[in-house]
Amino acid sequence: MPEQFDVVVIGGGTAGLVTASGCARLGRRVALIEREALGGDCLWTGCVPTKALVASAKLAHQMRTAGAWGLEPHTPPINPKSIMDSMREVQRIAGKHDDPEKFRKLGIDVIEGTARLVSGNAVEVEVSGPPLTGQPRAAVLHLAAKDIVIATGSRTAVPPIDGLTDFIDHVSFLKRDSFPQSVLILGGGYIGIEFAQIFRRLGCEVVVVEMLDDIIYKEDPEVIASVRQILREEGIEILTGWAVKSVNQKAVRIENKNGESRELGVDQIFVASGRRGNSENLGLEQAGVKVERSFVVVNKYLQTMAPRIWACGDIHGHLQFTHVAAYEAVKLVRNMLFPGLSAVNYHDVPWALYTDPEVGHIGMTEPEAREKFGDIRIYKVEMADVDRAVVDRTTRGFVKFVCDRKGRILGAHAVCANASTLIEEIVLARKKGVKIGELAQLVSAYPSLADAVQKAASAYYQNLSGSWIGNLGRKIAAWSQ
Repeated sequence: MPEQFDVVVIGGGTAGLVTASGCARLGRRVALIEREALGGDCLWTGCVPTKALVASAKLAHQMRTAGAWGLEPHTPPINPKSIMDSMREVQRIAGKHDDPEKFRKLGIDVIEGTARLVSGNAVEVEVSGPPLTGQPRAAVLHLAAKDIVIATGSRTAVPPIDGLTDFIDHVSFLKRDSFPQSVLILGGGYIGIEFAQIFRRLGCEVVVVEMLDDIIYKEDPEVIASVRQILREEGIEILTGWAVKSVNQKAVRIENKNGESRELGVDQIFVASGRRGNSENLGLEQAGVKVERSFVVVNKYLQTMAPRIWACGDIHGHLQFTHVAAYEAVKLVRNMLFPGLSAVNYHDVPWALYTDPEVGHIGMTEPEAREKFGDIRIYKVEMADVDRAVVDRTTRGFVKFVCDRKGRILGAHAVCANASTLIEEIVLARKKGVKIGELAQLVSAYPSLADAVQKAASAYYQNLSGSWIGNLGRKIAAWSQ
């Protein structure tokens, strides 16, 4: 006889944890199934460990360039094991938030094992963990549920390249205690570019090979150009429009669109060329769940093609960020447990690239806005003109607004220190319909990086002064005198 639940959640990453805890707090009986450890990609192989390494690499770089602060530059000895141990300590501290006991106290039945759907409302679990109570547990559990949630995440997509067998990705690298002497990073997306700077600042020779015409292609062209220049100055070689064709031990043959080929010698290949959904062996097809290119197909309400089966997070292949997974999980709980349906809306979802300086992104790029609206306005300030950036010696980058002619914010882009935080002010303004002219009237603490937002926005009034409205204003002022 299957054990009865209101909700069975498969996957204990951000999407699954937020879904399970939300349902439990609303009085539902919930089973949460995870085959490895709660916390998912974010805690174990993504956000937490990689940003810990970003911080270590940034400090090493600051030590080498300490002359900018009036201090004696120093090249720190790099001890890979010490750096990796420090990263794992960060994981241990952050992992307290994902302790299974925390979720059991909410009444969630946390099961360590491998799940498979046997029908639209039944799940079979091959248990791999110890009994969760004082009672022994069967090796295979049969669970029945009113609703099933697929939140199994994604993993590195390894391209079919001849001879590509000995490689690392972010998952396997984080288990190591050593760094390669030289590394070819296959892919110039967010993971590849972040690791390119990490590896370089920790003493590795780095070349990035990207088959598209540019790196981080979703970003504004000015952002891409700025990041490329920063990485190039740090000694990172970036080859765009090139594809890896074959690997023979440490020799990598690459080819561009013109048929030209080169051979590169590196110690290690780091694969960061895309993601694929963890959808295999889940019994999805027989339960009526449609899968395309390894990702579960969902509608705007996060429903799959099968009644009462839902999916959220990386598994459906949309915006693959931790904060998006959490947002979707909240929407899913609302849609699953309350009358009516509320669609997911990514219009005001920001993201960031954690290079140094960081990149913050919300909304449309300049080319996207020009294509859709034609007549747009650009308002921008260089960080070299922001006093806080000057005193902090972090003057690389800019803040840029993309607006329509009525001053509505279509998009905003920041390349600067703490851009991932700075962009939030603009996210809120955009969400609330605040126009660029209103942002120009903000009063920010001085000196602060937030002053960059006000300075960029104030360009709106500078441009306005040269328009017919500005000319009329000057005539009225002259007449009144």
